[in-house]
Amino acid sequence: MRWRENAGKFAEFCRRNHGTALRAIACVFVFWAFLSGGVLFPLKPVVVVAAATGLGMLVAFELLIRDVSQGWVLGSMLLVDLAVGGSYLLWRQMAPPVPTGPLIAAGDPTPAGCGDKLKADELLMAFGTDRVLGKGPGPFTPLLVDDCMVLKLFRRDGGLMIQAFGYTYTDDIAFHVIDNVYEPDSALKLRALRPDRSTFMVLDRFDTEVLYVRYLNPHAVRIRGRFLCGPAPQAVIRDDAIWVGGVRINGVFVGQHAAKGHLCAAIKAGTYGIAVRG
Repeated sequence: MRWRENAGKFAEFCRRNHGTALRAIACVFVFWAFLSGGVLFPLKPVVVVAAATGLGMLVAFELLIRDVSQGWVLGSMLLVDLAVGGSYLLWRQMAPPVPTGPLIAAGDPTPAGCGDKLKADELLMAFGTDRVLGKGPGPFTPLLVDDCMVLKLFRRDGGLMIQAFGYTYTDDIAFHVIDNVYEPDSALKLRALRPDRSTFMVLDRFDTEVLYVRYLNPHAVRIRGRFLCGPAPQAVIRDDAIWVGGVRINGVFVGQHAAKGHLCAAIKAGTYGIAVRG
């Protein structure tokens, strides 16, 4: 019967091409494992070269085991390279420009805290469950981590400017941010990211936040990150808590606990708000 003939052809097709399917799956898995290391976003030229090389080798192998002439093999590899490279260039041309300059206030709600409704010139800086309230344009230092000044904010040019310093466990400066421009001071695998015009981030190679600042609205800022000050344990600031303490083992802090939190401080320009002790 016809369905048996079709089923036989399908089975023969699967038998002849199951190796190809397995190799394609293995190739996809290898690229996924490579990209998950921190280079998937944003897309970088090294990823494009690796993808073109891997796909070209896979296509070449599949053609060689089918006794295709070398001319067709080379032509297919060239076609793969042109397709991947052309797609990347087209993506680069069509991608929107990266935001620069001051952070522009979004339309997000103001986090609860510090009681009364904010006045026109006030800025609420939220980190963990703590809140710091500043008046005027700043600059404001919402927190200190041990004795280190890690972040300073001020309003200018119709937006929010950031000055920040990242430290190593040896008390050296790892990076600094001046007027929303990230500059590394040591060979760390960090990168700055502006996913939108209201957010500034510094990420490590695992895409974990080292610094996160979002200008929620004209009166509120959200802060997160991981902050070191010399050999003291790092402070990990999340939306719901600040984690402190613990012991550093091979670069990883274990045994940290949530700080008391739920503090509210009002500060003037040039003074700091809340001291976080690691």
